[in-house]
Amino acid sequence: MVRITVDNELRKKLLDFTEDVEICDDTGEVLARVQRIMPWMVPDEEWEPLTPEISPEEIQRRLKEGGPTFTTEEVLEQLRKL
Repeated sequence: MVRITVDNELRKKLLDFTEDVEICDDTGEVLARVQRIMPWMVPDEEWEPLTPEISPEEIQRRLKEGGPTFTTEEVLEQLRKL
């Protein structure tokens, strides 16, 4: 991997882009393309852990109540059909 150190002016430009960037030399030749990363593309950053909105007691109550239930394989099969 090549490591490039940038000056403060270039750092400001790179930190402020909202779409993919092409880095060109003074003749206009493209040297590199930089892909902007959205927060959801990096799972360890800017995400909050989910907490269940339904308590274990409520889940048990709903299971006892009856109604249709599906195995994981049945759910996956339905998703494949979509």
